Amino acid sequence: MITDAFASRASTSTASTLHAQHGALLAVGLDSDVTVTGPGGARVRARVLVVPPDVAHAVACPGPSLGILYDPEVVPHVAAYARRRAGAFAVEGRLGARLGEALLAHRASLGRADVLDGLAREAAAWLAREAEARAPDGRVARVLEALRDPTADPRLAVPPRVSPAHLRALFARDVGLPIRTFRLWRRLLTALSALSALARVDATSAAHAAGFADLAHFSRTCRRMLGYSPTDLRSRLLRT
Repeated sequence: MITDAFASRASTSTASTLHAQHGALLAVGLDSDVTVTGPGGARVRARVLVVPPDVAHAVACPGPSLGILYDPEVVPHVAAYARRRAGAFAVEGRLGARLGEALLAHRASLGRADVLDGLAREAAAWLAREAEARAPDGRVARVLEALRDPTADPRLAVPPRVSPAHLRALFARDVGLPIRTFRLWRRLLTALSALSALARVDATSAAHAAGFADLAHFSRTCRRMLGYSPTDLRSRLLRT
């Protein structure tokens, strides 16, 4: 399921390719550990893991797991918690146990959208208590709001007396990636939301509605940013 603040996916198993998504990932394994592998082969393995936004990695879990991807701008406290380290790390101690127990308690109903929504919001509240977030520059915030619409022209949100170069620098500083890449990320989420919300919408129609040139561009972007093709994301889902 995809909302404005997060996307969540309960899977029977997980095996993504190397990718970097603009989101803070919380991954929890039900019966086995989740393994995150970096570009150089370094691995982190634990029952509960967090991956910061815009960090290249691959995720694997042989059994059922839950992945929640939080929007760094909508849920900045979760992103701030994830960015405490340069790469993926295990969530241990009381917080890790609490997150794992919450998932296991709802194991029989992880295929329900309301359950996924509740778990994602509860986990965000727990993680938010562990970190403080810094609000983006107001000029950057205006562009971010404009880019919620993937078809919008971000130039219309540029404040007066701000050069394009200065705005690009501010955006990269506060968001962590270039404006063009962020716009592509928003298009990807829009297309995936259409696919998940209305099964009768085919991938090609979803791609065009979100502003992609064609289905191939949509599929390449999905693999690069999420580690799966659009079809892969629909497979291996836990259902009730």
